Amino acid sequence: MKKTDEQLISDYLEGDEKSLEVLVDRYLMNIYNFAYKLVNDRQVANDISQESFIKAWKNIRKYRQGSNFQTWLLTITRNTAIDWLRRKKDLAFSTFEDEKGVNIFTETLVDGEPSFLELLTRAEDTTFVEALLNELNPKYRDVLTLRYSSDFTFEEIGKLLKRPLHTVKSQHRRALVALRRLLEIQSV
Repeated sequence: MKKTDEQLISDYLEGDEKSLEVLVDRYLMNIYNFAYKLVNDRQVANDISQESFIKAWKNIRKYRQGSNFQTWLLTITRNTAIDWLRRKKDLAFSTFEDEKGVNIFTETLVDGEPSFLELLTRAEDTTFVEALLNELNPKYRDVLTLRYSSDFTFEEIGKLLKRPLHTVKSQHRRALVALRRLLEIQSV
């Protein structure tokens, strides 16, 4: 019978080293893929994944029983990636965004056809799509990555990113508008 994450954590805290290996094996690919989507660099994603598991190991006693372990681990990964991106210091932030995160420019754009999935279907090159995503504000990119790469619901995204549900939905809509706009610019 497959043990739950909580059982494995409890076993590890009681001295069973193998339980931690099972947890790492269970989530390694998800963590790596998530890190890669955030930083778009395989080596950096490897480093972030490794650092995330080290942080989880060091803070395993802080994990709250009853909460979702994968969400906890993804939060650590996201924060680790953000730290790396801050050190990189070449983030592309919109000049139209105010201190509250409201982008006047994208707010006034019409959210019409085609849909996000149609745009991705049209894009023949994964590198092209990744380049478009990298041009988005990181908070918008996070929402899209979690929604479409990790199949998270808006509620799960809100919990992971510690944002209200309506904010996540709004950022999702803004991200789609910005992505459509970038695609239109690229196709001209």
